[in-house]
Amino acid sequence: MFHRLTVVLGVSALGFMLVSQLAGASHVRPKGATPFRASLVPAYKGCATPNRTHGAPLAFPSCSPPAQSSSFLTVGSPDANGAGANSVGFVTWKVNAATSDVIVTTSISDVRCLPGTSASVCNSPNASGGPDYSGQLQANNMIRISDHYNGPGLNEAATVVDIANPVNLTCANTASTTTGGVCTIGAMAPCPPACPNPNRRQVVEFGQIEVLDGGADGQLSSADNTVFMRQGIFIP
Repeated sequence: MFHRLTVVLGVSALGFMLVSQLAGASHVRPKGATPFRASLVPAYKGCATPNRTHGAPLAFPSCSPPAQSSSFLTVGSPDANGAGANSVGFVTWKVNAATSDVIVTTSISDVRCLPGTSASVCNSPNASGGPDYSGQLQANNMIRISDHYNGPGLNEAATVVDIANPVNLTCANTASTTTGGVCTIGAMAPCPPACPNPNRRQVVEFGQIEVLDGGADGQLSSADNTVFMRQGIFIP
């Protein structure tokens, strides 16, 4: 399902930097839609076999205890692992009005390893709550593009099939023994020469953002990656 939030931008093949378009098009589009900021929260598995009921007014079936989706990473939480709650995560897309570039920034703090994750990416112990994580993450969401760069003459309005929009993050240890690793986006990359749709406006819809861990070895190239975080909010 797509959240009806749109940005006017051009899509980079690498998903790191996107170029907004200037020329007209016949499809409906907003006056503007920037920035887009999504907060990230720890991902949990869906409730498949309820054994409890949530309190009113949301008296729906629930599953106890909650189970994190990631098998390899977590964040500090006093009531869960004894560590302080220091994690803040977000992804931001922002249009630069002067250059029409769209810059993606991502940061997730206090990322900690669970047992079973390789010591090669979990080698900075903390006082509690698991060691720092220094492997890889990937933020990804589906995007739906509507623009005026389609057909034989590349001048027809159309909506593209939903495509993935991955952004890779690298994580590093911190000097603190009370805070886990910090993960940020890699180097920005310009749209390559083959990047499509020059000088055309685009409306790009965003689906839910998910952040994958790097699996047991901390590397995105492995096949055992699981969902670590999702787009959401935290209510204290």
